[in-house]
Amino acid sequence: MRYRLDSLAAALVRFVWRATLRAVVTGLIFTTCLVAALAYTGAPLPDLREWLERFEGVSRLAEILS
Repeated sequence: MRYRLDSLAAALVRFVWRATLRAVVTGLIFTTCLVAALAYTGAPLPDLREWLERFEGVSRLAEILS
């Protein structure tokens, strides 16, 4: 019985790991395609510094609200 429980737990961990990895890779591919399409159409894209400042602002907001 213990062997069966260990194998079920390992299978669950593998399933969650694969689903997470698949979601991250899909998100990266989607983001890359979206940015490429926006750049191709000439839409203004924020630079990396602006993105980091926005993310820092969200972190500060989270600290204030907590």
